[in-house]
Amino acid sequence: MTVSVLMVCTGNICRSPMAEGLLLHLLPESLKPLVSVRSAGTHGLYGNRAEPFAVRAVSAHRADISGHRARILDAAMVRSSDLVLAMENYHMDKINGLLFFRCKHARLLGTFAPQRENPEIEDPYGLPYDAYETAAKEILSCMPGLMDHIRRQVDMKAS
Repeated sequence: MTVSVLMVCTGNICRSPMAEGLLLHLLPESLKPLVSVRSAGTHGLYGNRAEPFAVRAVSAHRADISGHRARILDAAMVRSSDLVLAMENYHMDKINGLLFFRCKHARLLGTFAPQRENPEIEDPYGLPYDAYETAAKEILSCMPGLMDHIRRQVDMKAS
């Protein structure tokens, strides 16, 4: 059985595909067959490519999202995921609204980096490249804690 992770942002062209790509790149080979990662947006146009600055920002960290196509978040995606990670509180509201109740397996990605003062990952859309690099670094700061959490979920599913 796999652990399913869903990254959520607004348009699914910046932060959530960046987080998806970085997580997929950083997953140890031993976990890759046991973890599925995807992303979606609360708004946006289905099929849009990732923003060029987003592609560039994660490629600087050896991840590739050049083939990404945007998806729109729906209730089935949330229900079928073991872990739903939102970039902002606004996205948490949208996730909970889709289910008509609080989603117990959803949280802000930034909560996996306890040293962060603000657990929200700011939206770089429409800003200069530096904002995308900042978002990539903020997402990367969450990865060690997220990896530990995923390992625990994999172990729980295996037992």
